[in-house]
Amino acid sequence: MENRALENVSILCVDNYIDTLELLKFSLEVHGARVHTAVAAEEAVRLFVQHRPEMVICDLAMPHGDGISLLKAIRSMAPLTEAIALTGISDPEVRQEALNAGFDHYFVKPVDDDVLVQTLTRLAMARKLSS
Repeated sequence: MENRALENVSILCVDNYIDTLELLKFSLEVHGARVHTAVAAEEAVRLFVQHRPEMVICDLAMPHGDGISLLKAIRSMAPLTEAIALTGISDPEVRQEALNAGFDHYFVKPVDDDVLVQTLTRLAMARKLSS
């Protein structure tokens, strides 16, 4: 039986590694999400404006822009957008900086698919309850 916990939740995934994006897209779509992907911050902003996703999953270290700057740009347009940092950086200081910048959660790659989906599901349910 399929778990459709993220049915119709719109998510923007941003990572400069296409393999990571393809895996995220597949995994989240299996759970019902509508997923948009971007390999760079500039493309992510354009897709955000076009699709207005409810959630963003973003790498921190990317060429031509970092995840924290991208989050600031997104939050300037939509302050209540849920944001998850998904990065290869396990440094506690970077984690704290990302959380202080406004990321709701911080995961180090590789993240367990079930943990990510459960986190997104909780965020989506909380969002529905507050609206």
